[in-house]
This record gives sequence, C-alpha cells and structure tokens, in this order.
Amino acid sequence: MKPFLTIWVAGLLALAANGTAMAKNAALEKKNIAISVGGSISQMNKVAYFVALNRKYFEQEGLTIDSTAFASGTAALQSLVAGGADVAEGAYEHTLRMQTKGVNLTCLVAYGRYPGNVLVVRKSLADQIRKIADLKGKKIGVSAPGSSTHNFVAGLMERAGVSWKDASYVSIGTGPSAVAAMKTGGELDALVNLDPAINALLDGGDAVILSDSRTAEGTMAAFGGEYLADCLFVKNEFLKANPNTSQAITNAVVHAMQWLKTASIDDIIKSLPPAYYKSDEALYRESLEKNISAFQWDGFITPEAAKNVLDSIAVLDPALRQAKIDFSLTYDNRLIETALKKYHSPVSQ
Repeated sequence: MKPFLTIWVAGLLALAANGTAMAKNAALEKKNIAISVGGSISQMNKVAYFVALNRKYFEQEGLTIDSTAFASGTAALQSLVAGGADVAEGAYEHTLRMQTKGVNLTCLVAYGRYPGNVLVVRKSLADQIRKIADLKGKKIGVSAPGSSTHNFVAGLMERAGVSWKDASYVSIGTGPSAVAAMKTGGELDALVNLDPAINALLDGGDAVILSDSRTAEGTMAAFGGEYLADCLFVKNEFLKANPNTSQAITNAVVHAMQWLKTASIDDIIKSLPPAYYKSDEALYRESLEKNISAFQWDGFITPEAAKNVLDSIAVLDPALRQAKIDFSLTYDNRLIETALKKYHSPVSQ
C-alpha cells in the first residue's frame, strides 16, 4: 500500500501546485493592460522597460500589454490621467507635479537611477563656454519647455550662481531632431539631450560635453546625490483596486533589471526589435555601453532621491517648494521587495 499511497499523495500535491499556479493568474484583477510610453523608443532611459516587454516578462506574469508610444512624456501622462491608459511610462517627477493638482500617482517600479541628460556645447564655441556660468545669454536646445532636459540645465545654472532665466531655450525634441538642430545652422550654442542623440553629436565632432548625468559621478555632480529617472506609474486608485496586477507589472520590470545585471551588450540588442536600433546599430551599441549602469539596478526608491527630484523641478516651478508633497503616495518599495524575492540576481538568461 505504501507505493500507492505515495503516488496518491504526490498526485494531490501536483494538483495543488497546479491549482495554486492557476489561482495566481485568476488573482490578477486586470490582465489586459494599456501602457502609454513617453518619448522615443530608442532612448536609453527606456531599455529596462522594453527588455521586460520584448523578452515577454509581462506575459510570464499573466499580463497582456498594449504598449503605445507618444511624442512626449507629457502626452503619455495625459493619456493616463484621461483614462486612455492604465499605466504610464515616464519620469518620476510627474508623480510630484500631479499630486499638487489633486491627482495622486504612484511609481510601481523605477528603472533608471541616473537621468541620462547630457549638456553639450557647440564644438566651435568650446573655448568660450567652458563652465556652466558661461551659458548666460546663450541659446540652449531642450526637448520641450518644462521637460527633464530643461530642468537639468536650469538646475545646473542656478547652482552655478546664474539665473536660468538669463539664457533662452529652444524646443528641439529628442533623437534625430535634436541632432539636426545642432548640425544644421548655428542658432544653438548648447543643448541638453539623451543618447543616442548625444553620442551621434559627439561622434560627429559637433559638440563637447559640459555636464553628463549618465553615470553615478555625473549625477552626483549635477544633483548633489541620488536621483530617479523613468518609472512605470499608475493612478493611486488603480493600485488600490488592482494590487495583484500592480505586483505582476512590478515583477516583470524587476525581472528585466536582474537579467540586465549579467546580460552582455549583444544579449540586450538581440532582445530588442531591430526597429529600435536599425538606423545605426553601432551608435545604439555605444549608447548602451555608456548607459547600462543606470538600469542594472533593483529599483528601490530612497527618500533622498525623491527629494532631489523635487528640488530639481522646483527650479522652473518655485511653487513646488511650498507644496506639501506626501512622498509616501508617490512610490511603494514593498512591491519591489516582493518582486526581488521571486527574481534574485543573477537571473538565468
């Protein structure tokens, strides 16, 4: 009877395990998730998200993702607020701004600890613009008014003892449009952008770096401490109504970050659709090499980093200094803690 009993018990355990797995999927309050993505898909600050998407980590969590790219982070945010999306991909700073407008947004998982913004000056002016204070009276290209690129250079100028209002700013977008803005004509003296646009300008001999936040050292120099870049954020009511779905979304991105800790540049490129890099694979590869440390990360948000973001965006919007921000509503590290119990580093590739 013992063999039969053993088989019978084993069978019950197998059924129980299978039932648990099915229950996990059934426990998802919402399986079809619409995500609005802010900005160009080729930007380096989105790599961890797109790795999770294209390596099907969301699907492994039982989710079906409808990912739609918008022209800017602001447009993606508007889609979320208007109800056109369940989740938005964009800068953490949106959670702070929107709270002052009565809309509570929670970052489920941050996947960029360095902003990746790089301030460059036209090479022909490198001998005239040697330090941040030299930007006074100059014309600077930013992706859009009030954007993270605009915040970046404004903060640098204020810390250098020069009012950010003493320069003029031109909206040039990101990616190819930013490159073209510097290459064609001489109306811009400097610009702030992200890779691969920055590397294209440097490789082409069109610009030289004045400030670089693609590394821990550069971020410390620019912000005086830790920082937060892109994340996936939701309305607070979505998190409350869909805790299991929110956990599944977090799991997928944490899985991606853990995989990135051991992935080679070749591994990463193979994990992305050719459309992301086909225009210039060598440039994309170079950009990955210079930005990879920003997303080889666990995703934990610290109070210091959150405060540094607020201080940064308050340069352009001084009213934020007096705003009573409840940082606890803008992120929830418990989701990341749970995800890390499931996906330890390194994760099998």
